[in-house]
Amino acid sequence: MTLKEIAAEAGVSTMTVSNVIHQNYARVSPATVEKIQAIIEKYHYVPNMAARSLVRKSSRIIALLLPIWYADTGSLLFNPYVGNMVGTLDMLIRKAGYYTMLCSFRNVEEVLSFQRNWQIDGSIMVLPHLEEITHGLVEQTQTPLVVMDRRYDDIAMNSVTLNDRRGGYLATKYLLERGHQKIGFACPGHLVDSFVLTERYMGYAEAHREYGLVPDNRWLFENYPQLEGGKRLGNELIEMEKRPTALVSTEDIMACGVVQTLIKARWKLPRDLSIVGFDDSAPAELITPALTTVRQDVRLKAEKAFEMMLEAIRNDDRRINRFFELDVSITERDSVATL
Repeated sequence: MTLKEIAAEAGVSTMTVSNVIHQNYARVSPATVEKIQAIIEKYHYVPNMAARSLVRKSSRIIALLLPIWYADTGSLLFNPYVGNMVGTLDMLIRKAGYYTMLCSFRNVEEVLSFQRNWQIDGSIMVLPHLEEITHGLVEQTQTPLVVMDRRYDDIAMNSVTLNDRRGGYLATKYLLERGHQKIGFACPGHLVDSFVLTERYMGYAEAHREYGLVPDNRWLFENYPQLEGGKRLGNELIEMEKRPTALVSTEDIMACGVVQTLIKARWKLPRDLSIVGFDDSAPAELITPALTTVRQDVRLKAEKAFEMMLEAIRNDDRRINRFFELDVSITERDSVATL
């Protein structure tokens, strides 16, 4: 079934059929819209999206960009925060009449090629990691781009961030207020590679300074991604002679891996180790003991990012310079003991 055949059966022009398919109903009577839609449903007609994108110079596709380093540690969507963010963005994208396409990438060139080949309307970078790649993409992107959890003051860009420094500060201060002075810091990557992790560590260090303390580098644990990384860290804690009494984990899923390992080794938590997570994702409430964690509003974050994306698309401007920062808070549960 073609556009021309639908028009012939409905007794209208191909332009009228095209208006109905593109939802330009103002130019077509309600009765004609109903007739054409009935024919489309009768023959299960599906528009050729590639052809439409060439004509309109728009694919109606929003790409969600995920760095491949995360895929190397398991599924891209295994991390609860990432899965929740991608799911929320997809819902918003579909509701606005666009299509979602996931794009995992290793370098800037892969993203630029992807944007060209698919005529992407816009891209949202969900999980920035390596600074060189993130900076390069912001400078070279060929379509509207929103970056989550990163901002460059020297480049016009659209970004939605979290007050990560305050998050690291609140988590550490929560432990300090309960008598802990030997506090470790655990993260899924290396600080040097990640603006987010560095900011959270800066907040951790700031809280120490307030109490006249200096963070102990023996308890800086880098590159323990996802659940398996947390389990590995748990085993290392078991073997340590001088270990911390508490741990700030920069993601809930890593903290859950630590908890699982220590409980299996018959540690009594939080007496033997107190732990604060980050994100307030679903596993934080399901693990035993339930995880005290830094909460961020994933839905609001997604809404702000997509709002910026739509504005950039409508204004045909990849360099609209907008910035929004979300605050954080502590969700108290059962994973912290008072010394």
